[in-house]
Amino acid sequence: MSSATESTPLSVSQAMALAKNTLESCTVTLVGEVSEVSVKPGYKAAYFTVKDTAASMPCMMWMNRFRSEGIDLRVGQLVQLTGRFTVYAPKGRMNFDVFSLSAAGEGDLRQRVADLARRLSAEGLMEASRKRALPGMPRTIGLVTSPHGAAVHDVLRTLRRRWPLSNILLAGVMVEGVNAPAEIVEGLRVVVEAGAEVVLLVRGGGSFEDLMPFNDERLARTIARCPVPVVTGIGHEPDTSIADMVADRRASTPTAAAEACVPDQRELALTLDASADRLQAQATVRLADFTRRLDALASRPVLSDPLQAIARFRQPIDLVSGRLTRAIPGALAADSAALAAHHMRLRAIGSSLTSMRVENLTSSQSRLSTAGRSLQTRFDEAWQMRAARLGDLSPLSVIGRGFALVRDDTGALVHSIDTVSPGTKVSIAVADGTIDAQVTATTHDEKTTVSWEEKK
Repeated sequence: MSSATESTPLSVSQAMALAKNTLESCTVTLVGEVSEVSVKPGYKAAYFTVKDTAASMPCMMWMNRFRSEGIDLRVGQLVQLTGRFTVYAPKGRMNFDVFSLSAAGEGDLRQRVADLARRLSAEGLMEASRKRALPGMPRTIGLVTSPHGAAVHDVLRTLRRRWPLSNILLAGVMVEGVNAPAEIVEGLRVVVEAGAEVVLLVRGGGSFEDLMPFNDERLARTIARCPVPVVTGIGHEPDTSIADMVADRRASTPTAAAEACVPDQRELALTLDASADRLQAQATVRLADFTRRLDALASRPVLSDPLQAIARFRQPIDLVSGRLTRAIPGALAADSAALAAHHMRLRAIGSSLTSMRVENLTSSQSRLSTAGRSLQTRFDEAWQMRAARLGDLSPLSVIGRGFALVRDDTGALVHSIDTVSPGTKVSIAVADGTIDAQVTATTHDEKTTVSWEEKK
């Protein structure tokens, strides 16, 4: 500016024109925190304000440019802007016309993570249908984490407390820094090839930047392709990493991940004890039922006193035998009388018939005689059969086959060795007489006697 200009005062409009020409002629890149956002349907531009600790500035970005950037502006977000100042002289106001917009610092990292998450989700890597169930009682567990720090000790302590039967394969890796993703991928491969049935991928808390290795695309795809389930417990922050999203199970802390991976031995012991109690109670009920049914069978007269059961049928059998004895001679006599009468009639008729009729009558007489003899034979066989059955049912018949009946000194039958004792006098009925004896000792027979009803 010349000395003449310096000595000549400018009008307000001249000053604003000077400012406008100076500011609008240059392109500026700046960084600021978003404090206000106004993006409404129908607007031709997006309006927002950026600030730092000492100043704030209104910004405007044409809607076609804003949408092409694909950024969801939020209050508090750190952004990097490129554009130029615009001065509105009538009102003395200044705006920043934004040409390009991007997240800055952590905001840029978050934007990249969000973009990767959307892309992997579109490929189906985060679908619930592809997530696998964890083994109920794993024998070998892979643990991929830093060998230092609290996380590894928390996980090992939890696994040993809850499920000490498992073997733990520890792959010590870096969990922070640019080399961490490659080491974690290698650690997953090592524990899986060593026979792990499930893999724990854990680390302690940290900032968003510290957790960036778990937002790595190669690691995410390795977890998705892992042949065994993967459980993550990454940090204590509310942020969810991409590794969490593609894992089969996600826990908020390393300890929670270990608890999700194995059962609690104390809970299993309580469950087993309860099951054993139920089985014992059911067995007791069944045994009592079988005992009751066995006692009921043993108390039946046919088993408790078989001779008395036989005696119940003796009288009806005697009655039937008597009837048969009386009926057979009478029937035979009646048949004989009938035959004699027929014979008399035949002889009377024969005298008046021709020789031919006589021969026919003789033949008829022969057939009648044969029938009479057959009837006599059937009656004899029936009588003998019934007599034999009566003999089989008689206790004397049982004795005749070599068995014996033992009675105590009161005359009662001895059914068990429990009803006598050494010194008891007994009488033994055999086929041809009675033997008087005295019990010297008793011995239990270990063989089990099974009733005919139980053999059915």
